Amino acid sequence: MNWTSTSPLRVGQVIEISFATFTPRICIRSDRELTVEVIAGAYLGFSDTVEYEAVAVRDDLVILSWQEHNGSTIMHALDFNSCITYAAITPATGKFQRLTGRIEIKSKT
Repeated sequence: MNWTSTSPLRVGQVIEISFATFTPRICIRSDRELTVEVIAGAYLGFSDTVEYEAVAVRDDLVILSWQEHNGSTIMHALDFNSCITYAAITPATGKFQRLTGRIEIKSKT
């Protein structure tokens, strides 16, 4: 289901999220494509460019989701007001995870 035709995230925007065990960097490439790269901790070196969906729920709250090429599914509730994300991840291995992380905007392009 495509909830919006235009992403509430801006092309060129770079978001880093600090979870307890790893840090992914998300680069918004277009209104439909992003690249995620793990830059620290577990999964260091992982990178994938995928199609995503983003929905603005209210000002400064965005639901962001995608499926990686390895089969993992990712969903973030990005709260830009409090700089926190609540994530739900189902890795390709199948063990469902709920994570909370700190958001840092690296580029607001």
